[in-house]
Amino acid sequence: MAKEILDVAAAAKYLRITRATLYKLAKEKKVPGLKIGGQWRFSKDRLDELFQEGFRQERSRSPEPEPQKTKV
Repeated sequence: MAKEILDVAAAAKYLRITRATLYKLAKEKKVPGLKIGGQWRFSKDRLDELFQEGFRQERSRSPEPEPQKTKV
């Protein structure tokens, strides 16, 4: 199966962010991408991995709910 490669417009649409935000995140290396011939390209699989890792980190940072105290 061929890996899907997205340009800036498609990647921004997929992530539901503006192209300007995507450019900024890519330049800061917060979103994995490659600049080829002056144009950014993004692997859809890598963007999915980024989201999955973010969700795992968010869950691990979430405090455990405190146990309910029962009245006696």
